Amino acid sequence: MLIRRVSILAVAMIALSSTIALAKPTLVSRQVIAQTPTSVPRTNGGKSGGWLKDLNLTSEQLQQIKQIRNQSKPQIAQKSQMIRQGQQELHDLIAGTATKEQVRDKYKEIKLVQQQLADVQFENTLAIREILNPEQRRIFADRMYKKNPRPNPPPAAQHN
Repeated sequence: MLIRRVSILAVAMIALSSTIALAKPTLVSRQVIAQTPTSVPRTNGGKSGGWLKDLNLTSEQLQQIKQIRNQSKPQIAQKSQMIRQGQQELHDLIAGTATKEQVRDKYKEIKLVQQQLADVQFENTLAIREILNPEQRRIFADRMYKKNPRPNPPPAAQHN
């Protein structure tokens, strides 16, 4: 009976670990969508950086965005590495003889670092938002939420 419980716990934790790995170092929420532009610093005109061209940024704005990203790059890299390492440690704890409390503590530690990373990325988003004019902000927001930029929102659907 004990082996069965341990097996079930192991399967559940591996599934949870896989979910964490898929989520990468960010939280699964609408906030993550808002962070995507700051985590893809490409201005090469490719598909990843196309949204920058859509914003019609000035060279000064592009320089400011680059500076924002460069300032947080070491912190983002450090937290991402901490998350990867924590996920490996969680895996090892689940596969080993660790207590439930040890496994839970490691999971909480990873979650905390993920939140810290999400906060840094969100602060980048806010900093970028501050250098944009109102039209650029609208396009920026539409892109963050995977919408096509439109001059006017569609009329609300009527329900009978």
